[in-house]
Amino acid sequence: MKFLINKLAFYGLLIGGLYACSVPEREDPFVGLAAARWDVGKSANFLLSDDRFTNLELEIVYMEGYKPTDYLMESMVEFLQEITRKPGGIEIIENEIPAEGQEYYSTQDIGDLEDRYRECYNEGNTLSVFFLVVDGSFMPDEEGFFTIGAAYRNTSMVLFGKRISDNSGGFGRPSRGTLETTTALHELGHLLGLVNVGSEMVTPHEDQGKEYHCDDDSCLMYWAVETSNVLRFTPQTIPRLDENCRKDLRANGGR
Repeated sequence: MKFLINKLAFYGLLIGGLYACSVPEREDPFVGLAAARWDVGKSANFLLSDDRFTNLELEIVYMEGYKPTDYLMESMVEFLQEITRKPGGIEIIENEIPAEGQEYYSTQDIGDLEDRYRECYNEGNTLSVFFLVVDGSFMPDEEGFFTIGAAYRNTSMVLFGKRISDNSGGFGRPSRGTLETTTALHELGHLLGLVNVGSEMVTPHEDQGKEYHCDDDSCLMYWAVETSNVLRFTPQTIPRLDENCRKDLRANGGR
């Protein structure tokens, strides 16, 4: 009987020891819904490098009547192929949603629309970016000065489709494809950490009057690009990133 008690005590100690030393599996903090609720620029390295995510998908959700041009979608892929390291490729997923018919959209409205319609989140080796196009304007717009696009979360951006439609085409104005593509690439630049918002500056070049923007007025990341001020430049070609912005991206894992 004494032997049996000792034997049972040994088994109990062994089981207890195994239980105490086992480590519960932790959830991956970089995938799923929670990983899409960070501040702009927080996923810059994930977007640029292949250290954690080797694939990239762009989920483009647009309201009826505001489908982005093929030129925009092709340009986004080319832009990302040029500056990011994604050996698994870059994929576009399109989804049309009903027009809301609102004249203005607040930051809260935009977030609510993402919560309602976003289907793709980081999963496995794939990082997902959400790109929304709405049929109205941004709520804080002022007379004579308005926002065309915005990056508002670490993997989320929005274009204000009606503003783009109303201010493109015709004499002295950029084409719709040029204006929406310029704005979209600018907002992608913010998601990639430009300027000084997730990708540290190699050489100081942040505009002292407009934080998170480049001080080179010919650069894609110049502050005027995402507002009505871009119309003063009437660009017929897409501005490119200047060398300082390119250096920042390379230093944070990009090409």
